[in-house]
Amino acid sequence: MTRAASEGGGRRVTLTLALCFLAVMCEGFDIQGMGLAAPRMGPALRIGRDQLGPLFSASIVGLLIGAVVFGRIADWYGRKRILVGCLVVFGVFSAATAQVAQYEALLAVRLLTGLGLGGALPNLLALCAEAVTPERRAKLVTRITCGLPFGGGVAGIVAASLDWRALFYVGGFVPLILAPAIWLALPESRDFLAARQDSAAASARRGFLWALFGGGRAPATLLLWTASFASLLSLYVLLNWLPTLLGDKGLTKPAASLVSLLFNLGAGVGILILADLLERRRRRWTVGLWYLGLAGSLVALALVGPGFANAGVAGFAAGFFVSSVPLPLYGLAPGYDDVLIRGAGVGASVAVGRLGAIFGPLLAAALLAQGMGATGVMLALLPMAVIAGGATMVLVGRPALAE
Repeated sequence: MTRAASEGGGRRVTLTLALCFLAVMCEGFDIQGMGLAAPRMGPALRIGRDQLGPLFSASIVGLLIGAVVFGRIADWYGRKRILVGCLVVFGVFSAATAQVAQYEALLAVRLLTGLGLGGALPNLLALCAEAVTPERRAKLVTRITCGLPFGGGVAGIVAASLDWRALFYVGGFVPLILAPAIWLALPESRDFLAARQDSAAASARRGFLWALFGGGRAPATLLLWTASFASLLSLYVLLNWLPTLLGDKGLTKPAASLVSLLFNLGAGVGILILADLLERRRRRWTVGLWYLGLAGSLVALALVGPGFANAGVAGFAAGFFVSSVPLPLYGLAPGYDDVLIRGAGVGASVAVGRLGAIFGPLLAAALLAQGMGATGVMLALLPMAVIAGGATMVLVGRPALAE
């Protein structure tokens, strides 16, 4: 390969990773934005606490559907065009959230927002995975997912300084600007184009279930699903309910928003460190220690008092551990699928994780309705840490199937 070709390939990879990172930040902003808006949005629209759980989960239901459907469609029609379309969908309906006042209409808008979110994520991950070498895939794709907590951190800044409607306007307009930039500048995956043109590879396309469980993928698929479900259940309880739970402990709304910012900053730092550690030996020990930290941070957050300093430290620690542990699963998932079924495989893994994300906010709402309180909700997440940690420890010991 000539030097010019090598530099061109390097610029292509950098461009792909940079644009996908920005798109992931948009997803993180919208996902976190609903939880940050809820304490002010609820009273403004006369939405009770019992209605917030379904409202939080509406976009996750859409995300689940979008991940499966659009991940599979992208295996046939290409990653880039589906990604751009999904960015437009979730941008339009995220901005529309600020204009809707009726509860039923709000549920529909959040569901449609989730469809775009769900379709974008597996295609972002597949594009990044196919832009880099197999040796660097897990680390670099995992690093891209830092955009989720960093985007949530930006949402925390917006929530602390602007009206709640501004969260949805910003969260909608930015992806609408990013979509044409990606269409014009981002190349389609070369691996995907080569595989689609290869008649032998094209003839190997099988059904959806084979894409998930065929070719020796069943153990890895089930481990990914288990770890994703349990990890995202815990994470989405905190993403959606943390400001409200901290308010119950006596923090003001601006202080709770700042703790959410620290939560997301901790997540960004944690995932960068964890991505590097998982490339080294003793990965199982690393995962085990990380989940012990997760359990400890949940206890600390459960027992924190009304003071901002202690809540901020506990929030940063919880973000460092709780938010970082699901993200390496996104980096590992593409390695277990061939190019022509990668959208389906990654999309299904994202979707099953979102089942946990749906169940988590509903569980928190039910526990609060029964009078358990913020402390009880936090401690109820500890069994999920054990399940997710065990499944991830087994998974990281398995070799990737796709090279």
